[in-house]
Amino acid sequence: MAFCLAELHLWSTKNSLQVKDTDIGTYQYYDKGEPANPLEHHYYNEKLQYCEARGYSRTLKNSRPEKLRDSLKELEELLQSNTCVHTRWRSKYCCQMMLSNGVLATVTLKGPQLDQVCVDRTLVGRLPANTVTDAVLSDRLVLLSFLEQSQVAGIYLNKKSQDSLEPGRRTDKLSSSEIKVMCVEVGGPGGGLRRRVALSRLQDVALCWWTLDELSEGMWPWTPADTHKNNLFLISCSPTEGLKVLCSVRTTGNPLDCCFSHLQHYQMLTVELPTGPQGLSAVTCVYECARGRLHRTSITSIPLPSLPLSCSRHPCETTLLLGLRDSSLVLYDQRRAVSVLASCPVPPSYMAWHPAGAVAIMVGGQEEVMCFDVGLAPLNMALVAEEAAPAATLRLTQHLNCSGGLAGLQWGAGLDGGPEGTDTLTLVFNGGPLAALKFRLGALTGGQLGHVELLQQRLRCGQVREALGILEAMDWSTMGDKSYQGLSSVTNHLLRLPLNADREAQLEAALRVFYAPAAPLSDTAILEYREPVTKYARRLFHHLLRHQRFEKAFLLAVDLEARDLFMDLHYVAGDKGEVVLADVAKRKANEIEARAIAGDGVLQRGTSAACGSSLSHREPDGDPKGTGPFSSDNPPTKKEQRRRGEVSIMAVRGLLADSRILQI
Repeated sequence: MAFCLAELHLWSTKNSLQVKDTDIGTYQYYDKGEPANPLEHHYYNEKLQYCEARGYSRTLKNSRPEKLRDSLKELEELLQSNTCVHTRWRSKYCCQMMLSNGVLATVTLKGPQLDQVCVDRTLVGRLPANTVTDAVLSDRLVLLSFLEQSQVAGIYLNKKSQDSLEPGRRTDKLSSSEIKVMCVEVGGPGGGLRRRVALSRLQDVALCWWTLDELSEGMWPWTPADTHKNNLFLISCSPTEGLKVLCSVRTTGNPLDCCFSHLQHYQMLTVELPTGPQGLSAVTCVYECARGRLHRTSITSIPLPSLPLSCSRHPCETTLLLGLRDSSLVLYDQRRAVSVLASCPVPPSYMAWHPAGAVAIMVGGQEEVMCFDVGLAPLNMALVAEEAAPAATLRLTQHLNCSGGLAGLQWGAGLDGGPEGTDTLTLVFNGGPLAALKFRLGALTGGQLGHVELLQQRLRCGQVREALGILEAMDWSTMGDKSYQGLSSVTNHLLRLPLNADREAQLEAALRVFYAPAAPLSDTAILEYREPVTKYARRLFHHLLRHQRFEKAFLLAVDLEARDLFMDLHYVAGDKGEVVLADVAKRKANEIEARAIAGDGVLQRGTSAACGSSLSHREPDGDPKGTGPFSSDNPPTKKEQRRRGEVSIMAVRGLLADSRILQI
């Protein structure tokens, strides 16, 4: 069974974490020398040798100017009394965190190990309030919202202070002379409101929003205006004019998430929970920003069996993953207009998609980490051990003692969000510590965690159904090459195996991804991949012939309109005593040849319509059981074939008079 192998790196020197020396998949730092109580660490030296052999350090240097050990202790002390409100990866080796007191922490890595820790207190005392509730970090602008004030602050940074970091370069702190703080007043009640902020990719507009529940609990002014009841504000971010509220609206539902689209710069995507007697559902809305106004352009309702706790939008932005209170998951694919439901071991409180979009990590319960692929099939996890024991959940409490609970998780991707080489997931706990889950992806996947790599790993482990789920979730319009590679991998894997009912249905499902997709394919994808996919359909035809699945082979030949396939069927059926079917196949081949010679029709070799009967489950006349070429029925015996000879010829004749070639 396919599973993910990982290492847990704790960026902490606390002895209270109680990491066992026998746990070779979990690493932490020690102050210096051996631990304080050597009686509890019987295998300390052995694990030390194990770490050093892999280039992992057990102690931190404290040399100037970095003073790494002191800087880490300072950051740990701050995390004990403050929360991490935002995490941002500037690159795959540099992570920035904004704490609730305004401290900006920058962590530089070498692999999963700490290289530098910079604690920057420049913003402390220069903000309009003391408690930061949310933040967005960028190279030119830092956006903050506060608990005590109904304001949004923008800190503009000059170019010098935010130059691109290089490996090994020392992190410079901000300078008070290089920052400019601007604020704007937003609506809603006064203090006590947990406002959220979001920033567009162009960094020229921002969002500030909060939930309707908090809006009803806040303190209102004596004469509230209409804008005070709005909970979604659009803010202009100009380095010369400062922050300015452009407009505001009140969402129809209670917002669970609001963000800017990464594909359309002036689109806002929201997930809202309807209030009132609408039943259990979630609503996804798209807002357009035009002429300084917000206009809702689309709304989609997703029925749910339970109330949602968390959500995460797929990098392609057409798929939404929802974690529900009843320990279930709902994956809504807007492109195919389908919802997939799966059970989860515990209710997921946090979730994050890998930048490649092939897997999603979620955490819930008592810090239990779970992994699901894009087809919503579970993917077991395990830490590196002498004898790895993959399980549906990875319980972090078995590897460290942390009572604060998880506060957030994020994949360590660069600014471009590219999936290449992304194998580190940061974990932030309330009260500390900071941790990183490093996935050991191995050589077979090339160090990648994409759709094709995961699909092929599923096939290596014999999980064809899960591989088909990944294939069906792939979009031919945006990842045509990968989709074809996945279809090729699944089909080749199944064609190497003896044919049975299950594999026959799986071959049907694989080819249906292209020939009868849930969402129409673009003309470009059809023209580009029609011929290579048809070659696999022809291989399936001969695979059916070898296993004497003559009726399905005949229907597939009808769909492909290939004379040579009918002639192959004619000779094989004649050798097996199926004289009637052989004659019909020969007559069909002659008809195709006559049309080609007369020029009455164009020879359709490999049309992407394939399969009014074979790929679309059309039940032929006189065949109530649906014995089309992709039926899951077992092949009839020779005795049954002789007994049903007249019925078969009537069914075949009906198909010849009835069959239609669906052309894309």
